[in-house]
Amino acid sequence: MRRGLLAVLLTSLLLVAAACGSSADSGSKTSNASPSATAKTSSSIEAVKVTGDQGKKPAVSFPKPFKATNTQSKVLKAGTGEKITEGQQVVVDYVGINGRDSKEFDSSWQRGQPATFGLAKGQLINGFVTGLVGKTVGSRVLITIPPKDGYGTAGQPQAGIQGTDSLIFVIDVKSAYKPLSQAKGEAVTPPANLPVVKTDAKGVPTTITIPKGAAAPKELVTQPLIKGEGAKVKATQTINFHYVAVNWRTGKEFDNSWKRGNFENLPLGQTTVKGLTEGLTGQPVGSRVLLIVPPSKGFGQDLPNTDVKKTDTVVFVVDVLGAQ
Repeated sequence: MRRGLLAVLLTSLLLVAAACGSSADSGSKTSNASPSATAKTSSSIEAVKVTGDQGKKPAVSFPKPFKATNTQSKVLKAGTGEKITEGQQVVVDYVGINGRDSKEFDSSWQRGQPATFGLAKGQLINGFVTGLVGKTVGSRVLITIPPKDGYGTAGQPQAGIQGTDSLIFVIDVKSAYKPLSQAKGEAVTPPANLPVVKTDAKGVPTTITIPKGAAAPKELVTQPLIKGEGAKVKATQTINFHYVAVNWRTGKEFDNSWKRGNFENLPLGQTTVKGLTEGLTGQPVGSRVLLIVPPSKGFGQDLPNTDVKKTDTVVFVVDVLGAQ
């Protein structure tokens, strides 16, 4: 969804991605520190001690305050999978700790579910990206990040992170993959009484036209437009998806990921929009799905900066690009 709507869709925000674009691309490279190369100081990754079994939340200790001068990464346990490349989606468990006061500010273990991120600068804080690129799937990785590669001088107040704070992450990389660019599969002819979806020459959805004078359905409508060839989506997964969204009452588009040029990630188990979870669960990856979502399974509130009221029915056309 539009970045402003993520808080509406999710019950919690993943803080590693919440300040998208806030850190400048400093061009710094990851330093794979070692005891022989770097002294054990409060700015060295070697000052950070991590204990605990991989797959479980680690215990992290270090002298306070910890102040990183450049992004450093260290493989604590090497995985046997393929090397991670920028632009992939990564599925990770992780914990983030503030180097100033050693307070934990984010943890997938705390939420009880791995997180899926697009590994690209501008979508994540830069240090998270540079720290993981080149590592192998299955690894446990320690990353220390200075403010310039983290949240910048603005910090992240909601997480108690100041503009001068360094960050420490311990990350278990569970998988990495490249999603589809758009729906791919067998075209399905929908019934005549549904909204009409038009596409451009490349097959990308451009407009959704609501039937004139038609009353909005009172129940969730799920209509595949393209049946994908991938595995069926589970309600516990995070999906990668492109979409167009229209208000049935006004016929106006209020959101469109295609126009922004980036697909979105949505943990189906964390969204409050029940129509998305129910409508997309069971659909094969690669599918394009028309969803008509009644108010009872919609946003549950007026959407700021749109014409959508909590009593409105909304229409989505969703391309399911991947699921992990």
